Amino acid sequence: MDRKTVYDKILGSMVCCALGDAMGAVTENLSFDQIRDKYPGGVRELIAPDKTAFAYGNTPGQITDDFSQTYLLTEEIIKNNGVISPDCVEEMLIRWSNIPKYFNRFAGPTTRSAIAAIRAKKEGREYVVNEVIDYARQATNGSAMKISPAGFFNPGDVDKAIEDAVCVTRVTHDNQLAISGACATAAAISRAFDEKASVYDIIQAGIYGARKGEEIGMRISRTVGGPSVTERIGMAVAIAMLPESKEDRLRKIYNLVGTGLHVSEAVPAAFGIILICDGDNWESVCEAVNVGYDTDTVAAIVGSIVGALKGTAGISEELFEILNRENEIALEETAEKVTALVYDKMK
Repeated sequence: MDRKTVYDKILGSMVCCALGDAMGAVTENLSFDQIRDKYPGGVRELIAPDKTAFAYGNTPGQITDDFSQTYLLTEEIIKNNGVISPDCVEEMLIRWSNIPKYFNRFAGPTTRSAIAAIRAKKEGREYVVNEVIDYARQATNGSAMKISPAGFFNPGDVDKAIEDAVCVTRVTHDNQLAISGACATAAAISRAFDEKASVYDIIQAGIYGARKGEEIGMRISRTVGGPSVTERIGMAVAIAMLPESKEDRLRKIYNLVGTGLHVSEAVPAAFGIILICDGDNWESVCEAVNVGYDTDTVAAIVGSIVGALKGTAGISEELFEILNRENEIALEETAEKVTALVYDKMK
């Protein structure tokens, strides 16, 4: 694979993740039918969230916790010469917690608990976790929303992507289900860098990552109750392949698999949506944005995978400009820095 293609896939993963986050922030908390009533034809452009959304007050194109953490983590890994370590994650979280527009509005209990523990460690203080409310044990989709760097810093090396996904996830979501969902996502992104990778290859890599991630989590992490991410991906794939209309299959993803906060909903739903849309990057992101419930996270996960598969094809330059301007980021420059670190490893 030539350098230009690798760069385009890295940039595609980043920009589609950002678009999913920013567009999904508009529809978050709404049901499948409420979105269709409120936005006939669905949200398919960058608009401002209204009072129904957590992101109310954001401008069109502004991101939330999903891509802001992804982007900052990418920067920390770049500083570490492309090596993913717990320190990278901890530094990202400290940086992120010092940005009020993200931390004050979007930090959930799992992330807040992790940041409190990191701060205490850095300050030489003891941090006592309430064993009854140990949020680090919750199997939420926060493990998968920021995991894409584990995939695109290991292009084509699925097992290393899984290893790094475990490393990243354990800092905030130290349980076997959260690890499973993160590994599924990272494995799919890594597999997308194989020249002949198809949407079916991506799904298979996701299932492999979910299974291996759960096995690793059972061995080295905490075990929590909840549905298997691997089995739920299988359910989502079965729904996606039904001989029914696209709309009916998407509705079943929402109703049967679920699109909520639990990692065993959000990650399987993402794979189902991708398969329904045959891996098309823009269409997959849009359908995730309009599927209902935790749409910004589901769409961010979808975007991070399909962007790696299809690159930036079909994404207008205007969208890049808006995302960069509204979030004070530099997507193309950052993707170039990642490419410079990973391309030689692929040869």
